[in-house]
Amino acid sequence: MMRILAIDDDPVFLELLAGMLRMIGYGQVTTMPSGHEALHELDFSGMLYDCILSDMQMPDLDGAALTAAIRQRTAYRQTPILMITAMSGKNAVDEAFAAGATDYITKPLDIIELRARIGMVDRLLAERRRLAEFARLVGQRAAAAEIKAEFETPIIIPGFERGIEFLAMENYLLTLGVKRMYSTSAFAIHIKNASIIFNKASGATYVQMLGDVAAQIVDALKTEDVMIAYAGSGTFVCMTERDLGQTPDDLEILINIGLMDFETIYASDRLPVPQVRVGEPARSAFLSPTKPTRIIERAIQSALTPPDKRSKNGQMVA
Repeated sequence: MMRILAIDDDPVFLELLAGMLRMIGYGQVTTMPSGHEALHELDFSGMLYDCILSDMQMPDLDGAALTAAIRQRTAYRQTPILMITAMSGKNAVDEAFAAGATDYITKPLDIIELRARIGMVDRLLAERRRLAEFARLVGQRAAAAEIKAEFETPIIIPGFERGIEFLAMENYLLTLGVKRMYSTSAFAIHIKNASIIFNKASGATYVQMLGDVAAQIVDALKTEDVMIAYAGSGTFVCMTERDLGQTPDDLEILINIGLMDFETIYASDRLPVPQVRVGEPARSAFLSPTKPTRIIERAIQSALTPPDKRSKNGQMVA
């Protein structure tokens, strides 16, 4: 059963939250009245928690600061962290997602929403357990057919500190109001020969290749305020509320030049050097009825499409 740590400075709310979690089948809940006490619990209790629920606004540590502190603990770098918020301060929510939050739950609590959010965490943990088993099988030289089944999975890339989970990026989009949604754009960076490398390399070598590309993306975007996530299938998605200081073509050239530094290493493994294609930015159309995550889909589609086959009007509208 999932072990949950819930943190809020309001004891009445904590009791309500724990009660609702028990009602939907999650009875292993530990509650803490402050961020500092929660960190002490994580460090010294000997309990390893599967999920953390934290209030956004607390007097000692706010949600973003607590999330960042939790992520510094090696055992909790990938643990789902859900922010509990009245959604009164969008900047605080932004900071929490940037610090590593996975999702959010709004106050006042709704049992249907709570069940959906915790159910999502349950499925995410089950998928991670499956991927851990997959990694073990890769280490034992699992059959190629089994390894190939993971190409489309948005895995967490080791050492990719600036990256957030793809699920967290999708959840973040759902927190944006209409006005901010229109000012937000997404663009994707696709490794054109990812499938070739995947089919030729071991699982560990393929993940290392993703790390090489991630490092070059971070370096090329080091002066930009962007969120970056790996979406699977050799594609990274970036999201920003500002216009980039460089064109997609310039960014593509910069990343590919950086990747050529690894040519000797890839040649020794008889693999091609990864080469990327950067798509056009996608934005939501004004008064568009489409779902917020549509801009991610459009951004990925642009990166998958060669420039000469894209629409001629440049920016894609979701």
